Amino acid sequence: MPTGWFVRYNCGALGAKDHYVKEAHMPEEGLLTRVRQATLEMPGSRKSVADFLIREGSGVANLSMAEVADLTYTSKPSLVRFAKAMGYSGWRDFRMAFVTAVKESEEGVSTVRTIDPNHPFGPEDSLGTVVSNVSALERQALLDAMDRVEARTLAVAASRVVAAKRLVFFGEKPNCFFGELLAYKLDQIGVTCAVPPKDEWADVARAMGPQDCAIVVSYSGNGPQREPASLVSSFNEVAVPVVAITNSGSNWLREHCDCVLAFEPREHIYSKISGYYSEQSVAFMLDALYSAVFSANYDKNEVIKLRSLIAYERALNQRVIDVLPY
Repeated sequence: MPTGWFVRYNCGALGAKDHYVKEAHMPEEGLLTRVRQATLEMPGSRKSVADFLIREGSGVANLSMAEVADLTYTSKPSLVRFAKAMGYSGWRDFRMAFVTAVKESEEGVSTVRTIDPNHPFGPEDSLGTVVSNVSALERQALLDAMDRVEARTLAVAASRVVAAKRLVFFGEKPNCFFGELLAYKLDQIGVTCAVPPKDEWADVARAMGPQDCAIVVSYSGNGPQREPASLVSSFNEVAVPVVAITNSGSNWLREHCDCVLAFEPREHIYSKISGYYSEQSVAFMLDALYSAVFSANYDKNEVIKLRSLIAYERALNQRVIDVLPY
């Protein structure tokens, strides 16, 4: 993994306490965001506490401090330190603020959980309801995907992309479109990502080796007969590093890859109007991957991206000049 990524990741983790103490007077609506950030940035017992809080939500109100400590395999002093890192004087004050924030959030998205991700609107719904339901569903997909991202897995995925001599994206429609967008973004920082058509997958896969990296995206994760999941067996045989994106349920792709960015399996594979939830989740995971790659060599990539944009604008302006009449 690139040294730059470790430095940025570790600094973020070790400096998390100072960061959150400075944010002590932030409005309560930002508390949930800070706890979610803690699941990615804080080390050790604090990450365990943050993970538990996100999973349990407002149910924390019914648990004593000792029970929370037992369930998180930590201690009462650890909970106090976590609360202070969040900017509160102690666990009791933090818990009250957290439960209030969660309940307010639940009231804001309570209708989302009643929206069927497969049929978020019906034939009698107004266009206003259609737009409202789809918007709410996609917002929830983003929140759920964010909660699922694991910093360590994302770091491994980014390191594989950065180190790859040849990076190839494998995904059926519409995932291949997201792959092309990822390839466009990576190209702007000097990382080439191929997105071959399906009829070339087998040939491309056979030509890959341990120095390369395959990004395999499949919502269902079905295999080992169905592509692209079926390609993983051949990748594993010749030690091709793989980054998989799929649902977090029990599926073949998730079970046969050692680096998986997963999201909740809330959609049916076939019986649905559209993949609103899954597509938003995949897009977020790929954005998270691109951002981690960019962050691995932030200063260098910022310069490369700016130069790429300048070169593009110059070429565009030249084409305009070439077609102007004299």
